[in-house]
Amino acid sequence: MSTHKQTCVVVGQDDKEPIANAARFVYTIAHGGDYQKDWKEDDESTTTKKTAKEAEKHAEECSKLPMDCQLIGKLLENNDKLFSDAKAQDVETVFIIAATVAERFEVETERKKAFDMIAEKAMESATSKVESRSRILMQLYNLASDLETKFKLFCRIIEYVKKANMEHVVGTLVGHVEESMEEWKQMNNNNGSERNVYLEIANLLSGMGGKEEKAMEFMLKYLATFENSESALGESSAAAKDAIASFIRLKTSFSCDLLDYKAIQALKSSNGKVFELLEIFLTKDVSDYLAFAKSNGAVLKDLGLNEEETLTKMRLMSLGGIRNGGGEVSYKEICDKLKIDSKECEEWVVRGISSGLVDAKLDQVREVCIITRATQRVFGRDQWSELKNSLSNWSENLQSMKTLLSTSEDISTISAL
Repeated sequence: MSTHKQTCVVVGQDDKEPIANAARFVYTIAHGGDYQKDWKEDDESTTTKKTAKEAEKHAEECSKLPMDCQLIGKLLENNDKLFSDAKAQDVETVFIIAATVAERFEVETERKKAFDMIAEKAMESATSKVESRSRILMQLYNLASDLETKFKLFCRIIEYVKKANMEHVVGTLVGHVEESMEEWKQMNNNNGSERNVYLEIANLLSGMGGKEEKAMEFMLKYLATFENSESALGESSAAAKDAIASFIRLKTSFSCDLLDYKAIQALKSSNGKVFELLEIFLTKDVSDYLAFAKSNGAVLKDLGLNEEETLTKMRLMSLGGIRNGGGEVSYKEICDKLKIDSKECEEWVVRGISSGLVDAKLDQVREVCIITRATQRVFGRDQWSELKNSLSNWSENLQSMKTLLSTSEDISTISAL
């Protein structure tokens, strides 16, 4: 076997020639030949001639096969040797030829089956030639014209990226999901399966350092797809639990609208304790959390929550809820609400300020905290409605003031006359 990487030339003049060139190349590589050497006319080596003759015979057989999956299987039957002994560019060229051939299959079922077969071949290893394999999958996606096939190939890409730990590709996938989701929803046999892409992307991001907020964003996109699919709510249970756990673990998020989601509300009947935990975080205090944790340690463990970190989050969220509209609050009240020692009060307020949870000043002489802004723990439909009404009233007041000023100017003008 030759130790150097082989080079494939697959330029053809008709429909069959690229197939023959690819088949000849793959066969030569698989049987230890040298593709360049085997086609030199002055080489008299018996072994070389034998390999060349057999490769030519194989190429002819492939060229005569019908345009169906049998041809694809024949072209890629030595897939493992191809990846190990040929240059990445040439491997990708062979796969492009196979995909181009598949795209021209007249029978739709054969075409879809062929693309699936090619993807399977590309995904056979998650440790060897992963960059080349991922490029092949992306090329398959670009070559496919059928929307359903493209969607399935994209799911394959996500699967492979996850299996091969290709974090640097995730950003590209995230952008493409956001661009293509509306199109995927238009698939003729759409059954809601496109929502699973949101979930897979969320899972990918959650395994990456520093991407927790983005992961949460995609998890919420997933849960939102059940708003008009109540019959499918049973599918959302595990993801709804994960979303709650993710929110509680997030160290940079202290407000959410999770309680508005039907998938979350459905947990009341299917997983009441998890729903109760979310309600505590969003509407109650540290004392309620401590009582819950004391009798429901198994729930916290099942959610993968660290008790100390969870208590820290609960204390910060309770701090933000003490004076939502701003105002003074005594050190004693803060200590009572957060269940902390008086010596820790200022430290917790500083933590709240540094996390962006509150804007506040400490008056150490009077032992009061003056809060000028606090993050609202629940910001859902009701809060948006209140904000809309406030903005509407503000706009009306501005208009009234404008009218009043205009009238005053008119009166002043008349008086001057």
